Amino acid sequence: MVKREKANYMIQSVSHAIDVLEELAKAGPEKTGGEIGVTELSKRLKLHKNNVFRLLATLELRGYVEQNAQTEDYRLGVKALELGQAYLAQSSLVERATPLLRALSEDTGETVSLAIIQNGLVQYPISFESKRPVRANARRGVSFPAKQNAAGRLLTAQLPNSILDEILATNTPQDAAIRNALNDLRNSGQIIDRAATEADVVSLCMIVKRIDGSASAAIQVLVPQYRVKTE
Repeated sequence: MVKREKANYMIQSVSHAIDVLEELAKAGPEKTGGEIGVTELSKRLKLHKNNVFRLLATLELRGYVEQNAQTEDYRLGVKALELGQAYLAQSSLVERATPLLRALSEDTGETVSLAIIQNGLVQYPISFESKRPVRANARRGVSFPAKQNAAGRLLTAQLPNSILDEILATNTPQDAAIRNALNDLRNSGQIIDRAATEADVVSLCMIVKRIDGSASAAIQVLVPQYRVKTE
């Protein structure tokens, strides 16, 4: 019997439903309040509005999305959170990192998060927010494009060369400069980024490595800029 590629078994409607969930997950609260309307989802996913509406209706019935009664826009529902919590409960990395990150946040007095990269997005399964009056916000449950985020660039630099070759396939002078910068990050395993993602916030990141030396995640400390020495 000839073994078929898993992609051959993909159900398009299920794939589209997951696309909807992933697009809602990208909706940062600072931009849209974490909500997106049917028309905007249709544009982003390049699907007909009727298809998007039916997908949202199904996901809403199952509790994976919720509709704002006033704006009629959609956001992730409680069931999506439950799935995320189930993943965290099953993740040995999260289990082992949680007490360490909590202690680091308490010792530094700053916001500390664990960052992972998936499909070009940086996600934060753990985040402990500073208790100081002026602080950087915790990032648990928020996603950022890797290229716009200090932890994302650091984690991208740890990817195998074969994957980086695909990302930087055009071989332009700009790509060459990016590759050199990524090589520097790969060698150092850390980055200090001043106000690149959030104004007046400094991001300090360091790679977490597996026993074989490969990167599994990054620890990120977010500090208001005025509390960081300039030297």
